[in-house]
Amino acid sequence: MAGWLALVVLLATTGCLNKTENSGVQGFFTKNGIIVKSGREAAVAEVHIRVNEQDQAVSARSMGKNTVLLPLNWQAGDNYQVIFDKEKWNSAAPGKPAAWLSAVVPTGELEAMPTINQWAVEVNEGVAVAPDGQFVAVASFDHTVYLFDRSGKKIWDYRVPSGMPVSVAFSADGSIVLAGESSSDGKLYAFDRLTGKILWDYAFAADIGKGMSAQWSNRPNVRSLVVNGDAVIAAGQHRQRVVEKNGERSLILYPTQSVIIAFDIKTGQKRWRYPENETMDTGVSKIVVSADGEKVAFGNQSWSPAEKYPDGGIRVLNGGTGKMAAFFQASVINPYFAWVGIHEGIDISANGRYLAIFASDNQAMLFDLGKVNMAETGQAMEPEWIRQVSKVHAVGGVPVYASGSAARVTDEGKLYFMTSNTFVADKTAASAPPFLHPDSATLFSYNKNGELLWRWQTEGGVGKVRFSADNRFMVAAVYHNYISQSNSRAGIYCFDLRAEGPDSLAWFYPVEGVASVADIAADGTTIAGCEAPIRMKGDTVTGQHRLHILQ
Repeated sequence: MAGWLALVVLLATTGCLNKTENSGVQGFFTKNGIIVKSGREAAVAEVHIRVNEQDQAVSARSMGKNTVLLPLNWQAGDNYQVIFDKEKWNSAAPGKPAAWLSAVVPTGELEAMPTINQWAVEVNEGVAVAPDGQFVAVASFDHTVYLFDRSGKKIWDYRVPSGMPVSVAFSADGSIVLAGESSSDGKLYAFDRLTGKILWDYAFAADIGKGMSAQWSNRPNVRSLVVNGDAVIAAGQHRQRVVEKNGERSLILYPTQSVIIAFDIKTGQKRWRYPENETMDTGVSKIVVSADGEKVAFGNQSWSPAEKYPDGGIRVLNGGTGKMAAFFQASVINPYFAWVGIHEGIDISANGRYLAIFASDNQAMLFDLGKVNMAETGQAMEPEWIRQVSKVHAVGGVPVYASGSAARVTDEGKLYFMTSNTFVADKTAASAPPFLHPDSATLFSYNKNGELLWRWQTEGGVGKVRFSADNRFMVAAVYHNYISQSNSRAGIYCFDLRAEGPDSLAWFYPVEGVASVADIAADGTTIAGCEAPIRMKGDTVTGQHRLHILQ
């Protein structure tokens, strides 16, 4: 514990030289500029800055009591002098920014936690940072929705009556908090951000049926939701686990029902439903939307055969009507895999031009949506290219792969794909991988022609990956490496994608347990991530269930 705390302190102070002229002022070089903290109460207007002995005009932003942010793109090696409350701080800029810790906030007790030699993170939580970075909402596995300000002060909480929250988001103006739950009813809630009052809710069980499974993932749930202007688009899905006996063999099936509904974000009134008059017989990936709201896309995914909406279906909907404008059916391209598996690996560029896919079986695709007429329905679309980002490797007869995890595409068609953990591709060969796949936990960058630009690697499982609105910053939550049985690289990773390859890692913030999920504000300022404790060898537990808020 002491060693971990020392490392956090080192992270918070790397890149800062304080009290060079007065012990009352500290400065920190962060990804968004210089954070300056005074030892006593001071006003934002009392901040002045000189760069290489030249005055520079900067509009300081308050970051809480006695703390301000000077938003500027500082340059390594340049000299910066800040006068705050008539006290001076002076330092040369470092090569890389530091993670500045705003707060660590304990959350409630967990009923389950990950184990060091098991791949599953067990804790499925959601975290969202308001667009302006001022607030953080958490869909916590302790059955509670929380709202904090960025200093870590709790504004309100709401305990889900039965079940647990699994997803969370803010409205575009930050005034409404949306949360989806896993429960017998599978509700979507809209809360007033100021008071925590429920403005409206909707039970997806009316569409996909009720379910009372003890396993959260096999109950009706709302895991995917996205804000589209003055609407919220949410997917309700109900996956059941059914065991069928065939002689001495047992066949496990996962029959699924799902539906996507767009609601007025203020009133909860339905705007459209897809499909209009039925449910899909597979689950739904992350839902993505273009900045203008015109294009909505998702993938169908399932571990069981489906008749009408098979696994690997990629659909583009009209954001205003919910009608399907275009469709492509992806197929497995490796004999080891029975399913394509599109989960978090889907993204639309902000301008709506490109759609990127990165499936669990490691096939990546780029679509040019400029070729799709959004006023028409049912068009066939084809990818510009398909690439096998990573391949199955076999040692000693055991084939393993690095699961495709996340995708991002920019307005210019530059792409980022990230893999997660190592898994066995053939369950008849072994129950657990004997070695790490060489491409596990790796970030790949491609150009729009499908050419690899660079790759960067850490180790462990990768949770949800999120980006700032301008695609400059990327954050990833990384949990334990269950093969080497280590959590030494677990934590929150922040990348500055203006750089290339290994230089793109701005900082790594370790946690004592594992990081389950992280998010970044649309404006690229506040970052928040959830930590869960983990059961280590010898049945000892390390880490805590808590929220980390960073700049």
